[in-house]
Amino acid sequence: MADDTERQAGPGKEMKDARSRVEQNARREALGMGLRRAYQKVLHEPIPEEFSALLSKLSEKDDGADKD
Repeated sequence: MADDTERQAGPGKEMKDARSRVEQNARREALGMGLRRAYQKVLHEPIPEEFSALLSKLSEKDDGADKD
């Protein structure tokens, strides 16, 4: 009798599991697309002047260290 109960519950559970996997994949895909879109926006933003100046100073220090 327990086998009959498991068989009856089985297909419904399999369908729920399959639906859950499809929903998880859809959420993952939507999240990935959102992150790609946000990252693309950041790539096209100008570098702040303060950050650019800091990079220049660091580059000058590296150039001076190479000469030693």
